[in-house]
Amino acid sequence: MRTFHDCLPCFVGQAVAALERCGVDDDTFETAMRAVFTELAGIDLNATPPATGRRLYGIIRRTTGRPDPYAAEKKHSNQLALDLLAELKPRLDRAPDGFLARLRLAVAGNSIDYGRYGRLDESRVVETLQAAWEAPLDRNEADALRSALRDAADVLYLCDNAGEIAFDRLLVEFLPHEHITCVVRGRPVLNDATLADAEQVGLTEVVEVIDNGSDAPGTLLEHCSETFRARFAAADLIVAKGQGNYETLSDVRGKRIFFLLQVKCPLIARDVGQPVGRLVVQGRPPFPT
Repeated sequence: MRTFHDCLPCFVGQAVAALERCGVDDDTFETAMRAVFTELAGIDLNATPPATGRRLYGIIRRTTGRPDPYAAEKKHSNQLALDLLAELKPRLDRAPDGFLARLRLAVAGNSIDYGRYGRLDESRVVETLQAAWEAPLDRNEADALRSALRDAADVLYLCDNAGEIAFDRLLVEFLPHEHITCVVRGRPVLNDATLADAEQVGLTEVVEVIDNGSDAPGTLLEHCSETFRARFAAADLIVAKGQGNYETLSDVRGKRIFFLLQVKCPLIARDVGQPVGRLVVQGRPPFPT
């Protein structure tokens, strides 16, 4: 998915929010933002938004010396998600369709996101999770995913955000997880999940977890490790969480991919054909290479 002019205010907001978390002085803040604006002045609109995001966060890391501005927020999100899971478990245990209930919560968990505004409205996260039980969701797509997961011998489950991965664990542990490998980012970027987050929520105790070797807020295959690219090529099913993975993989050819996300952006809404706020499960066929 290409970048649009509408993305520019989000890039600026993300940079400001990250720098505020770094606690830098005014001179460092100004230096970093000037570099951000210079980068944005030459933006390639044919590139995906996560490709630009990767470069901007590289600027912030180099300028501030802070490799992970969202470290504290990620730990908090993980604990928040674990606490919410404990509260939701009694209702989950009563659900007539265990897969569908866990799928709904996993998609709703994508609401744990600092990317759009640099802040997390915890009350909205709680509302999204509580509403997930009855929220509109394409049942045909959900059933197609259920069938694809049942039939696949090698599944790559691409995680997105810290906190959210606790709900991914909830879904994955319900599935034949000996056929599933979960994937996190190779380096910190935004509040995207890394191996440390997977360990905090217990995902590593359930399933094999690898990192993709990349510092992009999505899955930019050209920047991922050779190991990950080989696993991606060999997998017969990809499950991709979140908007960043959608933006980077929605045009990939030759792979069967299911996208799971909450729509948070009008541009994504237009692309997936669903309104902002909607929980989406959407399969894409393996377009010819």
